[in-house]
Amino acid sequence: MRENIYDFVGNTPLVRLRTGLPPDGPKAYVKLESFSPTGSVKDRMVLHIIRKAVSEGKLKPGDTVIDNTSGNTGASLGMVAAAFGLRAIVTTPDKTSQEKIDLIRSFGVEVIVTASDTAHDDPEGYYMIARTLAQENGYFDLDQYNSQENIEAHYLSTGPEIWEQTQGKITHFVCGIGTGGTFSGAARFLKEKKPSMRAIAVDPEGSILADYIKSDRVTAGHAYKVEGIGSDVIIDALQPQYVDEVITVSDKDSFNRARLISKVEGISGGGSSGSVAVAIEKVAAELSGDSLIIGIFADAGTRYLSKCYNDDWMRRQGYLPTAEGNE
Repeated sequence: MRENIYDFVGNTPLVRLRTGLPPDGPKAYVKLESFSPTGSVKDRMVLHIIRKAVSEGKLKPGDTVIDNTSGNTGASLGMVAAAFGLRAIVTTPDKTSQEKIDLIRSFGVEVIVTASDTAHDDPEGYYMIARTLAQENGYFDLDQYNSQENIEAHYLSTGPEIWEQTQGKITHFVCGIGTGGTFSGAARFLKEKKPSMRAIAVDPEGSILADYIKSDRVTAGHAYKVEGIGSDVIIDALQPQYVDEVITVSDKDSFNRARLISKVEGISGGGSSGSVAVAIEKVAAELSGDSLIIGIFADAGTRYLSKCYNDDWMRRQGYLPTAEGNE
């Protein structure tokens, strides 16, 4: 029994992943963050930031918390805000799945939907609208993309859990980068425990993060469909010094891999989980059988039933043959 719903955040399971891996190669396991209360890895970060702000007197019941989100943070914020007696507002781009938007609203959150094709500093974009509303109204700004508490949340929870679950045997950590918090916090902890461990970041085609990590230069990105990873701006919650390698994965490969894993292994993941799975296959191809790869599956496929798990949507994007829906 637990006193509060947020007491169930964390301690998510690891499950063996076999798709794309040779039977005599390294073993790979993925951490299923869908087992958290709202079904995503973002519960960890939101709970840590809100709980810390409350304990420091920066938030009290009735106050308003705001942030921009691609969906999962919005649901996590709604859950935590309700439990702490807070009001929540989120901004989100119109590429966010309807399932996510409906889930966020189910927690009583006010959702402001903006255009997806806006620049990071566009006053009409979801990022700047959140910052402006926070400043003008005195709202508590979660600001997940720049919050150091975002990194701290995973340094204190995700990293230690992986270390304990693998009994320190992890050799490779594979994680998508969006805000960068999950990757940076967990990788930092794991590298402090085991400096030889390699940390591999996963970025979607169209994001600017991979080029920035590889060459320390900011390039022009382009639109992509995968939700929850990637960025069109450099963020402070990403710490590139912990990245040993970055792998870029296309929307098509990400979505089709997520669908395949669901069909053949019964493991449900969103598009970003498909991205991580593709990256794990690439990493595993170069490793011996005694290596142990751990990946993060940030959420479940139930949030994308109208998108990557919908054959008609996949065909319209050109990710499935038009004549039939088989991969």
